[in-house]
Amino acid sequence: MDDIIEDLFKIYLANIDSYNSKIHQTINDKYTIIDKAMIVTYLFVKIIEDRNEKNQEVTEVLSNYLLKQSIYSETGNLEFEIADKSKIKLYHDILNKLILEKFEYKNRLMKKLKYNYKDIELNKYSELLVFLEDIAEFTIFQKMILRGNQECVSIFEITKNKIINQVIESDDYFYKEKKEIVRLIIDGKFNESQYGNLVYVVLNLKDVYRYSQITTQLPDNVLFHQYMVATMSLLIAEYSNRELGENIDVYDILVKSMFHDFAEYKGTEIITQFKNYNDITIKMFAEIEENDERELEGKIGTNLYNIIVNFTQGAGGYIVEAIDKLTSIMKLWIEVRYFHNYTFVKTVNSIYQDRFKRFLKINNVDGIKNKSFYLDFIREYYVYIKERLLEFDIDCSLMYFTEKEIEEFRAEIKLLKSKPEAFLK
Repeated sequence: MDDIIEDLFKIYLANIDSYNSKIHQTINDKYTIIDKAMIVTYLFVKIIEDRNEKNQEVTEVLSNYLLKQSIYSETGNLEFEIADKSKIKLYHDILNKLILEKFEYKNRLMKKLKYNYKDIELNKYSELLVFLEDIAEFTIFQKMILRGNQECVSIFEITKNKIINQVIESDDYFYKEKKEIVRLIIDGKFNESQYGNLVYVVLNLKDVYRYSQITTQLPDNVLFHQYMVATMSLLIAEYSNRELGENIDVYDILVKSMFHDFAEYKGTEIITQFKNYNDITIKMFAEIEENDERELEGKIGTNLYNIIVNFTQGAGGYIVEAIDKLTSIMKLWIEVRYFHNYTFVKTVNSIYQDRFKRFLKINNVDGIKNKSFYLDFIREYYVYIKERLLEFDIDCSLMYFTEKEIEEFRAEIKLLKSKPEAFLK
């Protein structure tokens, strides 16, 4: 199980490195390639959900696109505007070979989990993604202008004209949706549409930072967190299907992970310790989240709203919610081990078994065969993080805990190692 846990850390670190890759660096010091890609995927899912058109081809294109963003940790930004259009095919051929080579390299480092990136022929769904990339850049430049960045006005106008003046053939599979988006931009009504509202929420999530109760060396916003949960949940789901004989819906996993914290777009990133302090705070914050979610329905449409409010349901919801909580405590070890932020040692105290009680009720979850695997995974993950945080620098630990408390932590870890069933109590 440690191999799987350490594979997840490799994914985490690779994604952190990739998240430094910017778009249009001469005018932009804020938005990254992954931010842009997330806008693209949300718009893509919006169109697919409104069409009720979920199929294997959609799943492969979407998972491929999300995984591809992690390659920037090895390559940097691979987004180029090819002036000589006769060279576009050559560019894409070389690019595809390079990406495949990088995933082969990444998979050599992985022990259990594998990046299932595929060389997919250009099709109607990948063409839609290409179209939406221009829309994503348009919205990012628009937000930059609103923030006072006058340097990007010219590139904003160039991008807008590129969108408006493109030729969309009537036999294009997504002709209706593409023409509607272009029409909204021409009429200056894109921001008032459900597409515009969706992008507004996504860009807000970029500006909502997690762990706001404690100083971090590496700021972590909600949009990037949702990307992280999506890629990790994807690889865990594919491992489960491949090695454990599960039949988990990968598309379901992806959309649930991408929307699981959508209601935090107003900046209400709620600290777990406060939220779950007692029955009163649990009820209070549930009402806040419910109100924010309900407001989202009017903004982005019923189909996406239903994903948000039902993301915990079924096998996919169980995995997404588990990865969501596990990445939160993974962050603690990332800060201490890789960024030498020893103040995070004090959060050992907050890693209670109670946090994982809901995941112990896996027998109530339909669609998962190997339930013992997930129970062992969650228990060993808990032990892995807590033990390492505690023992990494014992002098630092003694600044936050008494010797008696440390011995109690050690006794708990020893018990969970020798008697795994103790985690269920």
